[in-house]
Amino acid sequence: MKDSRAGSRRRRATTAWAVALLVVLGGAVTSCGAGGSGRADQPSPGVTLAFQDTPGTFYLRALDTSDGQLSWGGGPEPYGVTLGASRRSPGREPAKAENLKVTVDLSGTKAVTASLDAVDRRKGCRWSGALITCTPKDAESGKAKDIASGAHDDVVGFHLIPRDHAPKGPAGSLKITVSSSNAPTVQQTTQLVIGAPRLTARDGWDLWDAAPDRMDPGSELKLRPAFGNEGEADVEGDLNVVVEVTGQATLHRQYSNCRYDRADAPKKAMCTIPGPLPVGAAYETDRPFTLAIDRTGSEGRITSTVYPAPNTPSRDLLPDSAPRGTGAPLAFHPTDGSHFKKVERELATGEVRFATTRRYDRQVNGFAIKGRVGQTREIGVMDAGGYFEGTSYLTLPEGVTLIGHQEGEAGELLFCEYTDEKNRKVECPAPDNPLPVLRVRIDKRVDGARGTISVKPDSEHPDPDLTNNTAPITMEYVG
Repeated sequence: MKDSRAGSRRRRATTAWAVALLVVLGGAVTSCGAGGSGRADQPSPGVTLAFQDTPGTFYLRALDTSDGQLSWGGGPEPYGVTLGASRRSPGREPAKAENLKVTVDLSGTKAVTASLDAVDRRKGCRWSGALITCTPKDAESGKAKDIASGAHDDVVGFHLIPRDHAPKGPAGSLKITVSSSNAPTVQQTTQLVIGAPRLTARDGWDLWDAAPDRMDPGSELKLRPAFGNEGEADVEGDLNVVVEVTGQATLHRQYSNCRYDRADAPKKAMCTIPGPLPVGAAYETDRPFTLAIDRTGSEGRITSTVYPAPNTPSRDLLPDSAPRGTGAPLAFHPTDGSHFKKVERELATGEVRFATTRRYDRQVNGFAIKGRVGQTREIGVMDAGGYFEGTSYLTLPEGVTLIGHQEGEAGELLFCEYTDEKNRKVECPAPDNPLPVLRVRIDKRVDGARGTISVKPDSEHPDPDLTNNTAPITMEYVG
């Protein structure tokens, strides 16, 4: 998993450790007007704004420590605030947040100062007393620049700087308020901490109670995630442990403090476990997660990730309404963390891959191309295990045209391409993160149209079951 802040830590020769606050629009937002003018007294109820992946706790990282005092230096550390807009009632037009105004209240901070540079001021930011007010313009979905590059187009920014010899620990809070002329006002409070945790994770086969080289299909494995903290600051409050299975296996729905992505045969669990996780401590779960391998399962992957609960990214959050386990709650107990995998951020992930005695049984699932005539659809192509080592071969249904890699698209993207256009034959390359994309245009409706997707056996090993190497591609027309 990628941490949105980890890639941005490029050191620069500067006397202060800076934290940039970036405000961009994501989700369904399409455009924003200039702030400050034409604001309605009563916002339209048709649009709702929400913060997405905005950390509830922000750690200002130290470079050196001595007698509890921190030394600061290096380059800026972006603090990302992403907004999503959605319509309250269904509609074809995308949601549009207009006349945005962002206010950041610094009155609750301590041992921290702020600064604005000329670029920030040109972006519409003004500082008065303890308030920074910004009116971002032309911030559209998909136009935010790469944070790691230092680009500040279409963003609002300022810097937070810890004072000299600031002590480790809580440093107050800042409050962000975003208003719009056509959406209700939203607020976000972030707790500031001077110093940062550095979380670690137990990785590989050490995660398992037992780890045979090859498991039997239909068997079970038991997983005990474990994590530590080798940083400068404790993680206060709850922690979220996320366990996710890719491949031909599912989780048992066990613990009452865990949410699962579905009631039957879940593939993902998010468990909220009471903290803290102090500096120097290491814990493992007091009971294991149980993994059930499919009766025809060949291989898969399991990841276990820990986050401070307020900083769990939206991709890993499961809603309050998600199914929960039925057993007693999961907890932590101490363990030896001396051999854990080390990272330099506020999350840690352990991973293990498994294989069964059917390891070389190449399998594939069929799928449907769904849409209206004239639409272009994109589908990530995968084999049955969600785990790939070879090329997939397709015959497209009638009435569908392949659209491959286009000029100007990133070269590292993988697209399926024609091998025989006349006979609708297509080849999808072996995946290399991300998945190869099958991009097609639905030209006309052909009732009963079908195609196929197939995989070939490993040339060096016999495939124990050739009956699951081919599956159908069907059409589902809309409208």
